[in-house]
Amino acid sequence: MATAVRDNLIRVKQELAAKYERLMNITPSTPRKKTYKIRAARYRRQAEQLARD
Repeated sequence: MATAVRDNLIRVKQELAAKYERLMNITPSTPRKKTYKIRAARYRRQAEQLARD
């Protein structure tokens, strides 16, 4: 995979993780908080995996 493409994917996944963390902090719903936390963690893991390869 080209470096520019990989860097873009990492950046996008980090931004998605930040988005879901923001949503987690503003929603009043407990189940929704958990969902957003899981999604944020998933995108963080994917970004870390891409950075390692």
